[in-house]
Amino acid sequence: MCTKSRSWLFPIMIMALAFAFCLPAGPAAAADKEPIVIGYVGNVDSPGTRPSMDIQKMAAEEINNNGGIMGRQIKYIIANGKGDTTASVDAARRLLMENGADFIFVEGRSEICLAVQESTAPLYKDYPHILIFNGPMDSELTARVLHDYDKYKHCFRDWDPEAGHYAQMNYFFGNLYKKMGWKKIAILWEDLAWTTDWREGCKTSYMTLPTWEELARQNGLEVVYTKAVKPRGTMYLPILQQIARADADMILYISSWFTDTESFAKQWANSAASDLPINLYGGVAQTHDYWDMTGGKALGAVSSFFEFDFELTEKSQPLIKKAKKKGIPLQINGHLAYADIYFIKEVIENAGGTQNMDKVIRMMETTEMTYSLGTMAYETKPVAPFFHCKVRVDPDDPVNSTYDGSFFQPMAQFQNDGKIAYIGASCKEHEDDLAPYVDVDNYKTPAELREMK
Repeated sequence: MCTKSRSWLFPIMIMALAFAFCLPAGPAAAADKEPIVIGYVGNVDSPGTRPSMDIQKMAAEEINNNGGIMGRQIKYIIANGKGDTTASVDAARRLLMENGADFIFVEGRSEICLAVQESTAPLYKDYPHILIFNGPMDSELTARVLHDYDKYKHCFRDWDPEAGHYAQMNYFFGNLYKKMGWKKIAILWEDLAWTTDWREGCKTSYMTLPTWEELARQNGLEVVYTKAVKPRGTMYLPILQQIARADADMILYISSWFTDTESFAKQWANSAASDLPINLYGGVAQTHDYWDMTGGKALGAVSSFFEFDFELTEKSQPLIKKAKKKGIPLQINGHLAYADIYFIKEVIENAGGTQNMDKVIRMMETTEMTYSLGTMAYETKPVAPFFHCKVRVDPDDPVNSTYDGSFFQPMAQFQNDGKIAYIGASCKEHEDDLAPYVDVDNYKTPAELREMK
């Protein structure tokens, strides 16, 4: 039997292989090479929200310089929502439909976040993505995730809802304020949606919680004055005169980064209430910048403070130093925003990529990591409105101030020349952890500080 030579097949095989290598990669392979698009919808001119964008951009650049995420670079896009609901909705839709965003952050204004959530939820099927709210507190944002999971499963809040702040205030009223000797308090409220539950009581189908006035009284304090004020443009002098007449021991201002607390401090320092200590709840008073913003009129003011000079976790000081070097004021939402980018990195790696967004969602729900203020993790216990919020309080008992919280909140006072004195934390466990740095004896009255000038 004879055999025929098949040498003619060799060049054909070579040509076929060459052709195969020249063919375009399939959809999955192509997706593995494309950048991961992360967008932030926020007011670029706001001193409260711009730092979140700047620090996320910094985190994205760090990750890209170290090889990206699974070999893919991050494309970080800032979409200016101008602090306007309609503009923010349009910006979010463009990020999805024109830029192919995989993750979208929205600045911490509840009204804006609710509108973006409603307008983009119907787009999830055609444009799978994760929507993360950077700091808002309206309960409905995450209550609806549990009530209609299929529609809102892609929505997460890197902070906690209004109900999540009761444990902290229960501890302040029952512990810190008493240590300070504050018995009669005046409360000013930023008159926006996020303070409504605290003013009127959190009464929903899933929980009933008292007003903060009632919570204060339960802790033996007397509320001698309360008033809702516009977030910006308020003339505080007449209000401060009324508070002085009410014989208050201190003023608690439930403020946010939208509140003109710099104007408030300037007017307070020259008012009839200048000897009354002020405790600012949130906003730009959380950084060293506040001292300069007020021209030193913040002397004596108490606020949570997040540019601290000690270690909370191994990631605290590295971030604080990097932010300072970049000139980025580090409020609490900045700590969270920076951690969010690294959290996304872990989520994508745990999910094996972004091709299966349902798997990414499951990894968002189960991934945990240490960040600059403690533990970054989302609540999976099916209790509204805590589900898909950052773990912070006991969902079954949000007033429980002994719960092992997952982040620290140092309380500090601005003293002479802008020096920061630490006087408390957000729960007993954290005060014990910070004992070498935190002591109520560090506190001085505004009058004492003025005499020391």
